[in-house]
Amino acid sequence: MPDYDDDSHFFDSNVYNVGAIGYCPDSEPLVSFSDHQWWINYHWTQETGTYQYEPFKSDFDPKVIEVSDDGIRLQILPGKNPDVWRTSEIVLMEKLGYGDYLITARADDGSFSDLDKHAVFGAFIYQYSEAPPSNGKNIHREIDFLEVLRGDNGNAQFTLQPYDPAPHPVSFFKIPRNTQIITIINRWCVNPGSTPQSKFYCYSGEWSFENPAPQDALIAEWSPADIPEASKLIPDHTDSSCERLHLNLWLMHGKAPSKPQSVTITRFQFKPE
Repeated sequence: MPDYDDDSHFFDSNVYNVGAIGYCPDSEPLVSFSDHQWWINYHWTQETGTYQYEPFKSDFDPKVIEVSDDGIRLQILPGKNPDVWRTSEIVLMEKLGYGDYLITARADDGSFSDLDKHAVFGAFIYQYSEAPPSNGKNIHREIDFLEVLRGDNGNAQFTLQPYDPAPHPVSFFKIPRNTQIITIINRWCVNPGSTPQSKFYCYSGEWSFENPAPQDALIAEWSPADIPEASKLIPDHTDSSCERLHLNLWLMHGKAPSKPQSVTITRFQFKPE
């Protein structure tokens, strides 16, 4: 039987693990951004180091993550092995729970619609260990606020997990051409009947809680509560749950991009429920 809501991977396996820390620039596993601390070596394991197998087949290298006054830059860069590219992921140290999450991101090489067909930019909450069975089929409390990736139905999606079986809990949409900056908002809350809800938004442009996006900047929105099967997959937050916000840039099945890729996170804000 698994240890439900077990947070030991976060602290024991990586943040305070000497081997994991050794892979980080200056042996520092945390960076500061938007008044929060972020863990840069989430994927490290004793067996494989920074390399991860399917679906990534990538080297999640904390050394390609760059922090500046402009924000925090996630990159996909060539590795020493031409068949394995270096990719990026950061994880928020805090477990924020219910509230409004806002992320603004910039495609550094032009437009989100022009990201390489093998590259994926993701913003999501996830916990490494399993949630108790009472939480339902979404055993890792995963809410995919946004995934930017090429597909038959567009170049972006809002998603809950598990994706299979049908009807899939996903909303596909298209980020328009020449959209260099997007703002993602996810409202995760509990309604008066104590049922978890999540509402997804994606806007063009750089916006904040203090300077909210106008309606004409809205690219897409989705309410899983409108789909009975999807609404059952919205996870809860409890005193023991350990889901955290992840931001990453990686390669589907490790397939090489045509050139290096780069996305800079310029803002993160959180408003408790």
